[in-house]
Amino acid sequence: MEEISIQEDFVFGSVMSNKHLCQHLIQIILPELRIERIEFPTLQKAVQENTISRGVRFDVYTKDQDGVVYEIDMQVRHTRGLPQRVRYYQGRIDGDMLRHGQPYAKLRQSYVIFICPFDPYDKGLHKYEFRNYCSQDKALAMGDGRTAIFLNTKGTVNDVDQDLCNFLEYVDNKNVKDDHYVDELRDYINVLSKDTEWRKEYMDNKTHMMFHDEDIRAEGRMEGQTMTIKKTVTMLKLMDVPDAEIAQKIQQTFGLSDRETADLISTR
Repeated sequence: MEEISIQEDFVFGSVMSNKHLCQHLIQIILPELRIERIEFPTLQKAVQENTISRGVRFDVYTKDQDGVVYEIDMQVRHTRGLPQRVRYYQGRIDGDMLRHGQPYAKLRQSYVIFICPFDPYDKGLHKYEFRNYCSQDKALAMGDGRTAIFLNTKGTVNDVDQDLCNFLEYVDNKNVKDDHYVDELRDYINVLSKDTEWRKEYMDNKTHMMFHDEDIRAEGRMEGQTMTIKKTVTMLKLMDVPDAEIAQKIQQTFGLSDRETADLISTR
């Protein structure tokens, strides 16, 4: 049976709201760190724009016992400007972290982690980790405390632990067996999918995102929107949302005719 994919932004955020699951994920991404505890993760944390700068909304934002910040995003589309997005996120995290008048030395370490179901650099690595180093002496680190990590579910190189490899294969919708953490993720999503209120929030979020999706608007093609609607309908059916409820929601959101709506609902 097809499973609800953790690639779904809303699903990923919901799962990471579980403190244990979130901490465990950070630990397998960064096994060299000793993470004793984290704050309850803040989902869709917004750093608001002002008159001269753009706002940003982080998928998952949390801190550990030492005040180190971890921001984790599920990046489903290979859009242009992904490295620049990391740069902007890091800057907004710094601005949010440092109060007016505080010395720069107060800035804590930060990790911006993008999980990508594609290879952002086409090198076959599961994990691309970037820090600032001296061009003349690569052994000399700048020491500014910022780290950017791109996780690639399409990796082919033996460069990460099996725990992280299994997680990335699970994100890539592969059938991962005999992995306790992946089993926990599956079980948690299964529990969520049976919750009526969560299903309603999922549907509201999904239709809102489809209507405001910058990439779909940029394409300027109805085919892209239709494909996204069909995928969403499939996911809602997996969660046993009644057809009538799905039809009402997408018809209201997209202004579709009864026939168009019926065609989308009947698609498997």
